[in-house]
Amino acid sequence: MINLPAVFVANAVGVFLMIILLISNRARIRSALFDERLFILMTFLTMMQCIVEIVTFVIDGKVFTGSRSISVILNSYLFAADIFFAYIWTVYLDYKLFEDIKRLKRIYPFVGIPAYIVIFLSAVNLFTEVFFKVSGDNVYSRSPMVFVTYLVTYGYLIYSIVLVYVSRKKTKRYLFLPVLIFLLPIFAGSLCQFLFYGLSLIWVSVAAGMVSLYINLQNEVSFIDHLTGLYNRQYLDRYLNSIVQKQMDGKVLGGIMLDVDDFKSINDSFGHAAGDAALREAGKILYGAAEAGDFAARYGGDEFVIIKRVTDLSKLFKMMDKIQSLTESLPLTESRPYTLSFSMGYSIYEGREDTTDSFLRRMDERMYKEKRKKKEVSILTDKSYNVGKSTPESIATGLREEYNR
Repeated sequence: MINLPAVFVANAVGVFLMIILLISNRARIRSALFDERLFILMTFLTMMQCIVEIVTFVIDGKVFTGSRSISVILNSYLFAADIFFAYIWTVYLDYKLFEDIKRLKRIYPFVGIPAYIVIFLSAVNLFTEVFFKVSGDNVYSRSPMVFVTYLVTYGYLIYSIVLVYVSRKKTKRYLFLPVLIFLLPIFAGSLCQFLFYGLSLIWVSVAAGMVSLYINLQNEVSFIDHLTGLYNRQYLDRYLNSIVQKQMDGKVLGGIMLDVDDFKSINDSFGHAAGDAALREAGKILYGAAEAGDFAARYGGDEFVIIKRVTDLSKLFKMMDKIQSLTESLPLTESRPYTLSFSMGYSIYEGREDTTDSFLRRMDERMYKEKRKKKEVSILTDKSYNVGKSTPESIATGLREEYNR
């Protein structure tokens, strides 16, 4: 039995939420940014789905001129738009991950094949029963083939989770949780509607997911560095002010500051696009070196910071060795005609008498001491500085010697 007041309230809430999103994004509705245009499209689709679903439930079983034709057209639209939304979601997410239009053009014509098939069958349903039928007295009922639409929809949603999970090492690491928060209510709402016809939960669930996604994306803008995908300086300051006040179970707070060697020469020799690529590569290296619970941020310009809870200094030295190894393993290629390395400095937070400023300053001082050593060696050997190779006095070795002294 259909509970019309519940259907109306649920979908009206969905429409209201989407109107709020559209108002919040009014400055972006005409945006030239591909991901923002897709997000607005998904918002409009969700709002339209809520409205159309209300109408289909209201006219179900009502007989008037053209009622059956209206019901068939609107339900066919719902099935087609459901799949189209799921497909657009995967395109949107892929672009958020890779920001590569060429990749979308190469891959998504094939990824879209299941969606094309379901949309075609939804059009066929205008003339003959495929996913549903509408009786002569205008009563809607689902056919056994309806499971295909759920299978394809869930396939796209699961694909999006897998895509984020397997790509997290190559791209921005912070998308996994927002994606789960977006998808969980959709899975729950669609499953309930599939099992219990008469409920109307799918699109209000999508609306809730869209709002959650929007909030998370706004948070990302506020604390994620767009170029590298790491946290930004503002969030680093907030994190440090919070973490130094917490009990760390016998561990101390350690930090490493890193500066890209000869970054100016990369910009001057290969252009600012290469400089940006070098910073993105640096972000990937730091993420690859970081372990669970570590905090990596872009400090500013070509400087980065990793914050880590450690039991002793050897943990910091081990991480510096790992970073050095990862940078030295990068090959020279046509797209990466430069070599990459870091100068590094470390520090331990020294308790109540210490401050976050002095903690960071010690890292900075040791980092620049390391950088000066490299330049001195370059002058003494009368060779141009090779950013891809470290000297015997550099990185962890030099820092260990300094600490032992």
